[in-house]
Amino acid sequence: MMRTLNPTLMPPRPRRALALAGLLLAGMAAAPLPASAQAMFTGRAACLQRAEDLPDFAFEEAKLWEKQGGAADARLCQALALMLRGDWELAAPKLEASAQELTRDSAAARADLWSRAALSWLNAHKLDQADAAYGKALALMPDDIQILTDRAIARASAERYWEAIEDLDKVIAKAPKQAEAWLLRAQAHRILALNSKAMDDVEMALSLAPQNGQALLLRGNLRADAGDGVRAKADWESVRRVAPGTPAAENATDNLNALSRLETEKADSQKKK
Repeated sequence: MMRTLNPTLMPPRPRRALALAGLLLAGMAAAPLPASAQAMFTGRAACLQRAEDLPDFAFEEAKLWEKQGGAADARLCQALALMLRGDWELAAPKLEASAQELTRDSAAARADLWSRAALSWLNAHKLDQADAAYGKALALMPDDIQILTDRAIARASAERYWEAIEDLDKVIAKAPKQAEAWLLRAQAHRILALNSKAMDDVEMALSLAPQNGQALLLRGNLRADAGDGVRAKADWESVRRVAPGTPAAENATDNLNALSRLETEKADSQKKK
């Protein structure tokens, strides 16, 4: 399912810890661990696996590992364990510290850490800190379309829609066949009452992903805004068919019910004349 510019419908979620483990291990030569640390973990990957499986235990174990010589890897593991158990405000600064500390890691791995810190700040409702962290990530990986997309959603959460559109413009320029970016920009354009641009964007999104429920819902809403109830109804019915049980389908059902009431009221009014 594609994300939405409305954070209440789909809040940002942290990426998987093992994906990060792969990035970090690829970006840094494994340093030998002291014997005492080896008794607890065989290395960074083992700790990150533990953080994903049992974040509460991993956090406590990683603190002990740090005392026994785990150093930067142990602090990284603590940060990820905090993030994975949802302690966003505690995780974010620790993730930033790891991004600054792990200077031997690749730019991609460090940018990923900054991006995770930004997602944690966003979940903690610290929008300025999230934007700053995304900036650090993009300073390392300026062409990363995932980070640009994530920052666009964060900026929209802060009602910074024009800046969100600027990020999405870059994503679309780099990846014009990514339907998600077209849909997100369409949502931003509609919020700014630029319905013509929103329609152009959502039509492009649907040309790339014809069965996307969110895109069909948005096109139906735009058609309703323009007074085209017949085609709006067709789009909303399509949403319920292709995306049953989703928030988009619930919204489509609400719209169809509202349209039905309006049609009934209009018919009753005409009978009374």
